[in-house]
Amino acid sequence: MLLIDRNGGEKIYLQLYRQIRAEIETSVRQPGQAMPSTRYLSQELAVSRNTVDHAYQDLVAEGYLVSRPGAGYHVTHHLPFVVEEKPATQRSVHRGAFQYDFTENFDYLRLFPKQAWLSAEERVMSHGIEHIQPVNGDLEYRQQLVTYLNRLKNIDVTPEQIVITSGFNEAASIIARLMPEWRKTTLAVAEPVAPNARDVWTSLNIPTMPFRDWQRLPKTAAYLLAPTHNFPSGEGLSMAQRQELAHKLLADDCYLIELDTDGSLSYSGQAAPAIFHEMGGQNCFYYTNYDETLGSSLCLGVLVLPEALVASFQTTYRHLPNRNSQWQQQILSQLIANDDLERFIRQLTIVYNNRRQLINSLVAETFGDKLTPMGAAAGSFAVFHVNSDATVDHLIDVAGQAGVGLVNPDRCWRNRKPAYKSIVFSFRQTDDDHIIAGIKVLAQAWSAIL
Repeated sequence: MLLIDRNGGEKIYLQLYRQIRAEIETSVRQPGQAMPSTRYLSQELAVSRNTVDHAYQDLVAEGYLVSRPGAGYHVTHHLPFVVEEKPATQRSVHRGAFQYDFTENFDYLRLFPKQAWLSAEERVMSHGIEHIQPVNGDLEYRQQLVTYLNRLKNIDVTPEQIVITSGFNEAASIIARLMPEWRKTTLAVAEPVAPNARDVWTSLNIPTMPFRDWQRLPKTAAYLLAPTHNFPSGEGLSMAQRQELAHKLLADDCYLIELDTDGSLSYSGQAAPAIFHEMGGQNCFYYTNYDETLGSSLCLGVLVLPEALVASFQTTYRHLPNRNSQWQQQILSQLIANDDLERFIRQLTIVYNNRRQLINSLVAETFGDKLTPMGAAAGSFAVFHVNSDATVDHLIDVAGQAGVGLVNPDRCWRNRKPAYKSIVFSFRQTDDDHIIAGIKVLAQAWSAIL
C-alpha cells in the first residue's frame, strides 16, 4: 500500500519513489509485474499525474522499472546493483568544494545504468577477451558503433573508419598525424569551445585562430566546430544551417573537425544529423564521447575518419595496438547491442529535461528579468544571460563563498573582452532538492548585487 503524508516536509513524488522502490527491493512487487497506470494511481492517491510520472521516471532511470511502449510500466527483471554501505566511520565520502554543486567537476554517478553495466560485464567475463586488439579498437564494439551512430546521428560509416580514443587529446593527435600539411596553415577554431579542444593543437605544432560566426568563416583550410553549442551559449546549428555549412566547406574543399559531445541528449525530439552526414563523410572528422551520458570518468572517445584517410591511418599506426580499455569497449558493445545504452539515454533525457525546467522556473521566479534563459535544446546545462552590471566573475565568487558552485563560461573563449555575460548551471550531478535549496541560497547571496 502506498501512503501519502501531505503534512510532512517530503515531496509527494519522492514519497512515491521511495515506497515503490522499497516494495520492489523487498519483493512486494515481483519482477515483470505491471505497475498501476499513472492515471489510475493519481486518482487513487488524489495527486497529479505529473507527480506519479515523475516518480516512475526516476525509478526507470535508476533501473527499477522499465517502460514498454503501449504496455505501461513494469518492474524490472534485474534489480539495480545495490552496494552495501560501510559504517560511517569507514566510508570514504566525497565532500566537494560546494554544498550545492552546479559545476561539472566531479562525477557522483548518481544516474548510471548500474544493472545493465554489471549484466554486460558478466557476459564479457563469460567469454574472455583477446590479448591484443586492432589499432582502431575492439572490432565488435566498432561494429556496434556503426549502427549506433547511424541511428542517432545519421552517420553512415564502416568499422574501419572508427577509432577508439582515450579522449579528444588523443583524437587530435591522430588527426594531426594524418594531416601534416595543417602545420603550414591555420586551424580555425569556433568559439565557444572546450579549452582542451582549442589548446591541444599548440602541442601538435598546428597554428590556430578563433572565429565566432560560422556564416563568416575566415579563409583557411580546416575548421573545428561544436555544432550543438549547448555550453556555454545555449545555442546550436539548425538542420538547415548544418546543410548550408556543409555545402560551403565542400565547395571550398575545406576540412571540418566536428566536436559533438552533447548532441545525443536532445530535448526537442530527434537529435539533428551530424554535419559529417551532410558532407557525405568527405573532408570531415567526427568526434563524440560519453561525458554527458555515462560520465567523463569513462575516458572513451569515438573518432570517425573520412573514408579517404583510412588507408593512411592503417599505414601510420599498423604496428601500434589500441591501448584503450578493451574491457570497457566490450561492455559498451553489449549495452548497445541490447539497446540498454539508448534506453538509458532516453530516460536520462527525461530526467535532465525535468531538471532543466525546474531550474528555469525557479530562476524566473527568483530573479525575474535579471537572468534570462538562453535556449539549450540539448546537454546537461542551463544557461542564463546576466542583465545586470555585476560581473560574472563576481557573481560566481559570491556564490562560491555561500557554498554554491557555478560554471565559469569564460574559459571557452580566448581573451574575450568584455567577458561573456552568462551564468551556467550544470545539473548533471545534482537533484531536485539541491536545485531548490541552492537557488534559495543564491537569492540571498546575490540580493545586494544582482
